[in-house]
Amino acid sequence: MDKSRKSISRLAPAARLLALSLALSLMLGGGCVSVRRPGGVDPLTPVERLNLGVTYEQDGKPDLALREYERAERGNMRATALVYQANLHANQGEIELAERTYREALKVDPDQSMALNNLAWLLAGEGRNLDEAESLIRHALQLNPEPRDPYENTLRTVLERKRTSDPER
Repeated sequence: MDKSRKSISRLAPAARLLALSLALSLMLGGGCVSVRRPGGVDPLTPVERLNLGVTYEQDGKPDLALREYERAERGNMRATALVYQANLHANQGEIELAERTYREALKVDPDQSMALNNLAWLLAGEGRNLDEAESLIRHALQLNPEPRDPYENTLRTVLERKRTSDPER
């Protein structure tokens, strides 16, 4: 009997079973062992989930990004996670779904400046509900977001779109 088999055979039956199970899972799982925290607690914070989603999105894996954004919808991060989901939908050309998701974020937090800005931008891009778009972006600017430039750019875009869509203004 070789040396490794002798050392396993000296273990108690329960310990032997545990050692064999671990060895088998390492062989079949490619060295990866899944660790679960007691009570099913997510080992990643919502911010870490959002960052992971951004990484997946940058790597061209929108399905994995969306999964991480959905997992980030905990506690006070729910509105932000919804904005990330809506942004992904908008980038995928799913405009109606993006709009619904921005609106859902605003139901959770009416002062979510990114949702206000991005919904205003989306509406301006679509050339519809421009009065609402202006109201949304003005509300966002009242919240003093940083950096301000993207918000001011959205306001300029909305006002320009309103001016060109209604020549009498």
